[in-house]
Amino acid sequence: LVQSVIILADGNPNPAVATFNFTEASGAAVATTRMRLAKTQNVIAVAKMADGSVFMDKKQVKVTIGGCGG
Repeated sequence: LVQSVIILADGNPNPAVATFNFTEASGAAVATTRMRLAKTQNVIAVAKMADGSVFMDKKQVKVTIGGCGG
């Protein structure tokens, strides 16, 4: 059971983007959010489980001027 998920953007001045907390009453641990990124950077998700274990994943998100292009 997922207790919480924190989303971080390591290149932002304030890297903490969002925190989601879940309980058994939440049903499935599903959430969505939007974020602004000023430059290409890693977006990191850290999940804390009910048994105390922690999982992390990160992906580099490419940012282009104007939001389009390659």
